Amino acid sequence: MGADDGERSGKGGRETDLNTFLERGLAGEDMGWSRSGRMIASHLRDNWDRLPYETGASLAAALGLSEMTVIRFIRQLGYANLKDFKEALKPTAGAEAASMGNVFKRLQLDPLEERTLEKSLKRELEAVTEAYKLTTLPRWRHCVETIADPQFVSVVGFQASRGLAIDFSSRLQYVRPKVRFSEDHAGVFAEILDMSGESHCLVLVDTHSYARKGVLLAEKARDAGMPLVIVTDKFSNWAYEYTDLVLQGETFVETFWDSSASLTVILNLLIDSIAQRHSKTVQSRTERMRERGQHFGEFDQRTSQHRASPGRN
Repeated sequence: MGADDGERSGKGGRETDLNTFLERGLAGEDMGWSRSGRMIASHLRDNWDRLPYETGASLAAALGLSEMTVIRFIRQLGYANLKDFKEALKPTAGAEAASMGNVFKRLQLDPLEERTLEKSLKRELEAVTEAYKLTTLPRWRHCVETIADPQFVSVVGFQASRGLAIDFSSRLQYVRPKVRFSEDHAGVFAEILDMSGESHCLVLVDTHSYARKGVLLAEKARDAGMPLVIVTDKFSNWAYEYTDLVLQGETFVETFWDSSASLTVILNLLIDSIAQRHSKTVQSRTERMRERGQHFGEFDQRTSQHRASPGRN
């Protein structure tokens, strides 16, 4: 993709062309990108609103790469330097006013460094909005198909992400059969890796602080050719080395711990989309699961009887 393409299409057209170009490369089309190039491409694609206000140093820090590596990739995209790249992507006034307002809110810093929940609330709401925007991407449909269609689904999460993974696998069982959370009793993930070659996919829920086992498992899954969906945070760009099916949520909201709200939303929306894909069978599946719950005394009848299905009025 040469620099002249952007001059012919204008700023808005250039952004659309570049986004499409990055999507094609991350989806597997041979662009001649290195591993670091794919990491940079995924970060650029998923952080459009912030890019015009980034520096080479801030991009490098976010990716864990050198600034020169980032600049080389920018030049590979057809830009003379980072300044040209940022100028091409800056939104014009008017149509992009709402988006600009969002960017300004992200960049507002309290000069007195006073802690207020208002700032965290704004970041949290923006993170949730970004999670919903993921459903409009082609990648979302591929993730849904990958989880909805195989005969078996394994879900994995570690430490602080473990609860998210257990909740997702438990609720997904109401939508489709043969879903399990992997306990890994043997310590070598045999119950997952032994299923390579079968109609089976792996969903990994992870965050950057606890990624060691996740990276090792993702490596084995990739080598075995196992379909892999990773739901993680914006700090975990390592995920693209192992699969294109990565859904990242913003977790930095300036609270004591990073917030998992956006990841919870992403997982919930995945279940909703999978339920839509299984629309012909999901109601009967839900009824069977409710009957089993009544048999084992799992539900409080005073509340469960007021709902037609879990999570729906």
